[in-house]
Amino acid sequence: MRHRAPRHGSLAARVGLAAGGLVVLGGLALALAFVLGRPHLAVSSTGEALVTVHAGGLDSQLGPVRATSAGRPLPLRRADGGFVPVHRLTQGEAVEVRAVVSPPSWLRWLLGGPVVSTTTVRAPVAAPAAQVVIALSSDEAPVRFDAPVSTVVYTEAGGSVHVVHLPRPAPVVDLTVGGAVGGSLRVAVAPRPWERLSARPSTLSWFAPPASGEPVALAEPPPGSATATSDSPISLTFDHPVATVLGATRPTLSPAVAGVWSQPSPNRLVFTPSGFGFGPGTSVTVRFDRPVVVATGAPVTTTAASTTAVSATAATTTAASTAYSFQVAPGSLLRLAQILAQLHYLPLRFVPSPGVVLPATVSQEISSISTPPQGTFSWRWSTTPSTLAAQWTPTTFNNTLVKGALMAFEANRPTYTYDGYTLDTESVSQMADSSTWDALVTAAVAHQLDPNPYSYVYVSKALPETLTLWENGADVLTALTNTGIPQDATADGTFPIYVRYTVNYMSGTNPTGTPYHDLVHWINYFNGGDAVHGFVRASYGFPQSLGCVELPVATAQTAFADLAIGDLVTVAG
Repeated sequence: MRHRAPRHGSLAARVGLAAGGLVVLGGLALALAFVLGRPHLAVSSTGEALVTVHAGGLDSQLGPVRATSAGRPLPLRRADGGFVPVHRLTQGEAVEVRAVVSPPSWLRWLLGGPVVSTTTVRAPVAAPAAQVVIALSSDEAPVRFDAPVSTVVYTEAGGSVHVVHLPRPAPVVDLTVGGAVGGSLRVAVAPRPWERLSARPSTLSWFAPPASGEPVALAEPPPGSATATSDSPISLTFDHPVATVLGATRPTLSPAVAGVWSQPSPNRLVFTPSGFGFGPGTSVTVRFDRPVVVATGAPVTTTAASTTAVSATAATTTAASTAYSFQVAPGSLLRLAQILAQLHYLPLRFVPSPGVVLPATVSQEISSISTPPQGTFSWRWSTTPSTLAAQWTPTTFNNTLVKGALMAFEANRPTYTYDGYTLDTESVSQMADSSTWDALVTAAVAHQLDPNPYSYVYVSKALPETLTLWENGADVLTALTNTGIPQDATADGTFPIYVRYTVNYMSGTNPTGTPYHDLVHWINYFNGGDAVHGFVRASYGFPQSLGCVELPVATAQTAFADLAIGDLVTVAG
């Protein structure tokens, strides 16, 4: 019988294999723990929160989430499944977010230290998706936005500010409108409750199709208004694309002025005048080649508590027509006096208030016609005669002093046919037509000063009668003179010189009934048929004329050289 030796080596091998298996399994467990247990972070801006943090890892612990904006700390609080700012953000504001996640302390020997993630997110931005909204009814307009919004601030057609808070952000919001065929809204929104409203509210045009089926247009300047400036654009927003309403035609304007039509959007036409535009006080008519219902809904800014200013207006509707009109606001006589002072046609200077800058361009000058800059007037010369100073009224500019200055300006206009006989019968308001304002604006921008000195004549009827000529602050001539006899006395008062001749005949009837036809020289007409002129007399200093102010011919020539259209003559008894 054979005996076999015991297999001690096989048992040892099995023990060794078992131990090796445990090591492998332990390594796999450690690897799996490292892979699955290692902390990780995902920081994003989704949903309604500014920051959403997703942390993972075996028993990992989310540490502090901190934010900064423009280098300044931005406090956060938990809300809406993430973090939102404690204080309101501006739409589009960039925020840098730093989040930390740490492994459990008992695994740090394996998984290492905390994981830090730094991400930049931006506050969402929203605005209306279109400028034209078609209302579902005459009192409700659905406004679609290019991103969901949570707050909408607007004004219904009547002026009341409305604030809409949505329970959840939505891309479409129904706004109450004014119950007409159309109107204009300015709308401010906030995509999230923790954001500020739009820095610049959006202007929307809304339309409710009229029963007549005619196209509707919102017009600015509005029909019947008197609020436009001389170079104001004309804006027409239609409820349908311009190509559908007007085809290739464009409205015509009366009066016709230079300018261009543009189409900034499919539903909108804009006419931009060039140069001076229509002129203040002008009635402008816009004509279409088909009937159009014209409404107005131009926005007027109001202030909502703790919000950006937003606004709208009620729509004023006209019947469908092929034309509508508006009025350009009249020019301010205050601004007219300011320009005349700046150009030295008045014996005054105009000084703008501190911080006020005078217009320097044609566009700025045109705007100032209806909104004059603030400032004060003062006399250019301390020696201004009291009788001249008495002609100035700093609150009413339809006076003789301003009229004389404006006549002087008109007489100096190039390529302008001066008609003193007509201007003498008109007031300052009547004289200041569109053509005059155009010339004033041009002269103001070019700083074209009065080429003549500022002269003033004072005639005293106290015996002996005298004439004093004051020029640029000093008396330059004093002479004996003759005024009208009692039967045809020279009227007292102050009048501008409106027409001048070097020589002419004066005709009329003497108090005795006999006619006269006299040759006179160096003539300055100032009050109807009254004039300062030269006429040969044996002596001077007492009433001898038939209403005129007579001087020796040589003296009259000297005075004529120093006088000009618009200079004032005061006759005092």
